[in-house]
Amino acid sequence: MGPDFGDTCRQHLAFMKWADDLMLAAVAEHAPGDIAILQHIYLGEEVWLRRVQGDREVQIPQLEAPSDIAGLADSWPALHRRWADWAGMTDNWAVRIPHRNLKGNEFNMPAWQIVLHLVNHGSFHRGQIAARLRAAGVTPPATDLIVFYRTHPEL
Repeated sequence: MGPDFGDTCRQHLAFMKWADDLMLAAVAEHAPGDIAILQHIYLGEEVWLRRVQGDREVQIPQLEAPSDIAGLADSWPALHRRWADWAGMTDNWAVRIPHRNLKGNEFNMPAWQIVLHLVNHGSFHRGQIAARLRAAGVTPPATDLIVFYRTHPEL
């Protein structure tokens, strides 16, 4: 028997929300004008949600991220809720999601792989933000997956 993709994906989406919230708060406090990477993470989450919901043609350049830190703080919780709602209704994590990359290449991947990619994508970019904060003399929040598991033993 294979892993329970549903539980794993839902846990990882909860981790994504938790880590996004921590990093958004850190940037809001210490570098509110430097949000390009946060905007990129946000757009990645938006484009992949639309794709798993059936929009096979959507691309990041068609979407617009909030223009400032306050807009991100207002908009991101709803995006996280939409992901949680989708994940709560999904029972076939192996369903193939057709989509195109920016070069026009077509792909057809299972939903569970897309979710894990999305979470990994955000982790990579939050690491970039953490490095910027450290360079500015600020200790970034710990957003490692293991910290999430340790602070959320109910999962």
